[in-house]
Amino acid sequence: MGLQHGADSQNRSRQTSCKQCGICCSKGGAALHSEDLLLLQQGLIPRQNLITIRKGEFAHNPITDKVQVTKAEIVKLRGTGREWTCCYYDPDSKCCTIYEHRPLACRTLKCWDPEKSLALVETDLLSRLDILEGDESLQELVRKHESSCPLPDFTLLVTALEKEQANIVAELEVLVNADLSFRNQAVESSELVLNEELFLFGRPLFQVLQSFGLQVFQSGNCLRLQWARK
Repeated sequence: MGLQHGADSQNRSRQTSCKQCGICCSKGGAALHSEDLLLLQQGLIPRQNLITIRKGEFAHNPITDKVQVTKAEIVKLRGTGREWTCCYYDPDSKCCTIYEHRPLACRTLKCWDPEKSLALVETDLLSRLDILEGDESLQELVRKHESSCPLPDFTLLVTALEKEQANIVAELEVLVNADLSFRNQAVESSELVLNEELFLFGRPLFQVLQSFGLQVFQSGNCLRLQWARK
C-alpha cells in the first residue's frame, strides 16, 4: 500500500495536464462563484440543473477531506446516479458537455496541482438570492421557506437523539412535514418551481436526515421517522 501510494504521488507530480479520467467530475458538481453569474444570466447553465446545499448541512470539505457542516450556502451543479456524478459529464466520451462554458471551479481545477481550486472553497459563493436578483417573487419564496422550514442543528443532532430520542424524533417529524407541505404547495402552483425545486429549496429535509440513521415511512398523509442507531 505504501509503495503504491508513493508511486501515485510521483506520477501525479509529473502530470502537467488533464488526462480526462473523469474522476473529478464523478465526485459531484462544482460549486458556483460570483464569476459564474453571467453563465446563468445567459442561460448557458439553467437553474433546473442546480442544487442548493443550505447553510448548516453536512457536505464534503475538500480542504479537510472530511464531511462537515457548511459555513455558507452552496449552489452547485446537480449530480446524477448513485455516485452523484456531475450532470454535465458524458461518461461515454469522458468529456464535459459544457466545457467552453464550465464554471470557475472547473476551469481552475488541476488535480495534479490543487492549490488554486482549494483556495476557492467556501469563498465568494453565489447564493440563491444572487441568482434570483430581479425576481422578487421567487426571492420571497426562498426567504419564506428558510424562515418557515429551518434546518435543525446537525452538529448536535445525534447527541440529542441519544438523550431524548422520542422528543427529538417528534420535533423532527414536525419539521419534515412542514418542509414537505411547503414544497407541495409551491410546486402545485408553478411548473417553474417544480423544475427548480432542488435549487430553490435544496434537498427535502427527510432525505437529509436519512444520513443520520433516521428512517422515513408514510403514515396516512404524513411522514414518520424512526431512528436506527448507527
